[in-house]
Amino acid sequence: MNSSNLPAAGVPTEQRFQTLFEQAPFSAQLLAVDGRTLQVNRAWQDLWGTHAGDPLLEFVLSGYNMLTDPQLEAKGVTAYLRRALAGEAVRIPAIHYDPVEMGKPGLARWVEATARPITAPDGTVAEVLLIHEDVTERLTAERQLRQSEAQFRTIADAMPQMVWSTLPDGHADYYNKQTYEFTGLPPGTMSGERWADIVHPDDRQAALDTWSQSLSTGEPYEVEYRLRHRCGEYRWVLGRALAVRNENGELVRWMGTCTDIHEQKRARDELLASNRRKDDFLAMLAHELRNPLAPISTAAHLLKTSSSDPAKVQRSAQVIERQVRHMTELVDDLLDVSRVTRGLVELDRGPVELKAVLADAIEQVRPLIDSRGHELSTRMPPGHVHVMGDRPRLVQIVSNLLNNAAKYTPPNGAVSVTLAAGQDVEIRVADNGTGIERDLLPHVFELFTQGARSPDRVQGGLGLGLALVKSLVELHGGQVSAQSAGQGLGAAFTVTLPLLAIGHPVAPTSGDLMSLPPAARTLRVLVVDDNKDAADTLGMLLETLDHEVHLAHDSARALEMAENGSFDACVLDIGLPGIDGYALARRLRAQPFGATATLIALTGYGSAGDRHRGNAAGFDHYRVKPADLGELARLLQQGRGEQGVA
Repeated sequence: MNSSNLPAAGVPTEQRFQTLFEQAPFSAQLLAVDGRTLQVNRAWQDLWGTHAGDPLLEFVLSGYNMLTDPQLEAKGVTAYLRRALAGEAVRIPAIHYDPVEMGKPGLARWVEATARPITAPDGTVAEVLLIHEDVTERLTAERQLRQSEAQFRTIADAMPQMVWSTLPDGHADYYNKQTYEFTGLPPGTMSGERWADIVHPDDRQAALDTWSQSLSTGEPYEVEYRLRHRCGEYRWVLGRALAVRNENGELVRWMGTCTDIHEQKRARDELLASNRRKDDFLAMLAHELRNPLAPISTAAHLLKTSSSDPAKVQRSAQVIERQVRHMTELVDDLLDVSRVTRGLVELDRGPVELKAVLADAIEQVRPLIDSRGHELSTRMPPGHVHVMGDRPRLVQIVSNLLNNAAKYTPPNGAVSVTLAAGQDVEIRVADNGTGIERDLLPHVFELFTQGARSPDRVQGGLGLGLALVKSLVELHGGQVSAQSAGQGLGAAFTVTLPLLAIGHPVAPTSGDLMSLPPAARTLRVLVVDDNKDAADTLGMLLETLDHEVHLAHDSARALEMAENGSFDACVLDIGLPGIDGYALARRLRAQPFGATATLIALTGYGSAGDRHRGNAAGFDHYRVKPADLGELARLLQQGRGEQGVA
């Protein structure tokens, strides 16, 4: 306030009061005891946007009575004024005033006021002084803030994540609805301490350390930890928070979220575990395929250097035969599990007697069981037990389970096979071997899964047997399950199949033992294979059976030979250069001898589609390399009497 505008000393008190009233920096309105406005100051006029001669000012100073104004009565102002007129200083809360409501021009305002009585010497109230405070901007800002907060809460509650905020010191002051729905805690009861209580004990310290680091540096917060869900289980969440700063760069708040990543993390962990199993499998595959190559290479060298020693030749041949058989089994497992798991195998269904199936499976695995010194026990129900299925595949199921039990049981262990028939048929193969770890048990039927191998590495194989068992059992409409009390406590596998009620017994069948039968008659045989070693060795074998063998390494040469002579049988590869084996078979059938010649496909292509193409091309038999040589010899002897691609 400019001192030059103040009255000088000696100026009457009344004049001094008038000057101070007029120049006061706050809006002042002086009321008479009957509610009329006696006087207003310049700040009052500025507050309402009026001035001398303005209709609003003239109206207020010309008999307007605040005590009788119905609008002020409705706003509750009158009750406050009466208290002031009774001698009480009162604070009138913020009220919205609009001069337009009185039919006068002026600015609408939110105003808070203090009403102070002015008393006469005798103590009676002579006047009331109203001091106004314009709170329009404050209330507008507060309203906008409330609207912003309401909007934020609406957005936060609509988010699938848990949303939270804290003060700069990390003290939490907000959690959204999703937080309470996830945790199951009553709304409004969450706090930093309660949050720490529901974090998994193993993750609590790491989460706290990361949070403390962010609080001290202002760096973004990010950590994965397990949080207790309302159902009681701990679920993995991803916690994140960013610092909120003002225009001066000062940290004023932390805004954070927690996202439920339990399923994604479990899927990620399972994928990583699957990749590890796949890597282990590939390493094992390389090992298992390389192992037989060493004795085969050595035996081949011995055959070259010791051809004059019949004993060494015999032993070398036996080594090669065993190792090739082993490699064939590995490759067959790979191809078999690929075809079965992709649904490319069609079962040759018919009534099958299961006791005979179990007998054949035991016979297959008996050498391994005996070599390990295991005691094998069986328990069978009386009478015949039948199912509808593919007999070789059922034998494969049981032999795989028996093979698994024998491999994972230490020497001199016990293996049992139990067959039970009720509404369904149950085949149970149990052992007292190494057992199955709890973490591995749910995965034993998955591809690339194997238990720990013992130092003697008797287990061998690629770990595909159980995956194959599961797929084959399900193709038969059954189920397979694994049970184990833990490592070192043995394991049991149970196959459940639908029982087939049958009125008459079905004679059990069993595969004939494969051997090389002597030739009943000498045949003129054409062997066609672009693999020279394969053609030469097969030719030598057939010659040892007293057949006349002619070799060709491509289709053009084979056709040239066919035009110059006839053949009783032709053994053809499919993947030949130029003209493939299917086209070659058709052209050989067109030769004069083709109507009576036996055509056998011997190839590495073994899918169902390949076999159908072989049938259409005119092959009598279709065999996948390496074929059983004893069976091949018998097929040659059969001629065309029993045809059919299989």
